[in-house]
Amino acid sequence: MGPTPRSHPREGPNLSNPTPPAPPPGDGRTPKRKGGRHSFDGRAGDTQMIQLPTITPTAPEPDRAGAPPSALPDRPPIASQPRPPGPQLPPQPADRPEGPAFPKKKPRQQRLRLFGRKVSGAPQPEGSEGSVLSAPIRSPRRIAVVGLKGGVGKTTLSVLLAGIYSRVRDEPVLLLDADPTFGSLLLRSGVAPTHSARDLAGRGDPGDFAVLAPYLARSANGAWILPSGLDPGQSARFDEETFVSTMDVVHRHFPITVTDCGAGLSGGLMRQLLGGAHTLVFATSPSIDGLTATHAGLQWIAERGFGALVANSYVAVTAVRRRGIPVDLDAAARKFDGRCRGLLSVPDDPHLEAGARIDQSELTQQTTDSMLHLAAQVLQAAQRA
Repeated sequence: MGPTPRSHPREGPNLSNPTPPAPPPGDGRTPKRKGGRHSFDGRAGDTQMIQLPTITPTAPEPDRAGAPPSALPDRPPIASQPRPPGPQLPPQPADRPEGPAFPKKKPRQQRLRLFGRKVSGAPQPEGSEGSVLSAPIRSPRRIAVVGLKGGVGKTTLSVLLAGIYSRVRDEPVLLLDADPTFGSLLLRSGVAPTHSARDLAGRGDPGDFAVLAPYLARSANGAWILPSGLDPGQSARFDEETFVSTMDVVHRHFPITVTDCGAGLSGGLMRQLLGGAHTLVFATSPSIDGLTATHAGLQWIAERGFGALVANSYVAVTAVRRRGIPVDLDAAARKFDGRCRGLLSVPDDPHLEAGARIDQSELTQQTTDSMLHLAAQVLQAAQRA
């Protein structure tokens, strides 16, 4: 909804036991957002985050020592057997138990204090956009990328935004797949994960990022990726309960979470995604019907209690041709005045048109500049929420 891969010091630990460890107890609670409730008047303001309840599980399944993750039996459908729960968490543990024996190496591995740290080694964008992208973050921010239908660049924007934040900031960034239709995020990000959101849902906050990392995949640009499922059947079971219990586990370990939502705006899952977001990126095509439907969609969201969220969001017009575009985007931008923060465009790009893995170093300079601008504006909006 952007540049040459760099080294990433926070790779997941190399465990002697290849079975990913069960996350140890933590507090498992999601902090409430500051600010008032959603307004219906469309004015900019604080967005109320829906309280994410913790699902209290029973004892975890015993580990199978020495068995690689690929040798473990597949989870049966949710209808036939409940997913294995995680450890029960005390309200505020006085002494957090030690996790598995992770190697005490790489001094930078200890630099996983998440919020307020700027980049030390990654190349910084110049000017005001660079200062916005690297500004300290006071609490976890969630950016939801939405669209009325597929094929409007929603997943492309999600991968590009997460890649920019990962490259510019010295902090872990999560790219969460919340599409229950098994979309193209894994293909576009170029990863082959071994776990999905269902493997983490309901297990509670592990307390240590090193415990969480083996359950995630990592893209070449450094973004940590958690898919809705490893196949269409798993993705189809990604619902609001799974989303809430998954965010219980991961939310505080990532200062920025970019969520690639499924197409459409209705349903319980989408309401939870909207309630947990600080800003939206509404992807649309450069067409009269696409822009008209997007304007109506923003109004529909605002009328359902998310007026402040809509007012703090952006519309991203994707695949804009350099000449011969049938829509006057300046006139379209004026149409969105007062409804959201603004309308921004991303040009068409030969690399993105292929529909394969996105390599941000292959983008044209115009596309790179447009995405840096969009990423800065969106992050600034999320910070203001």
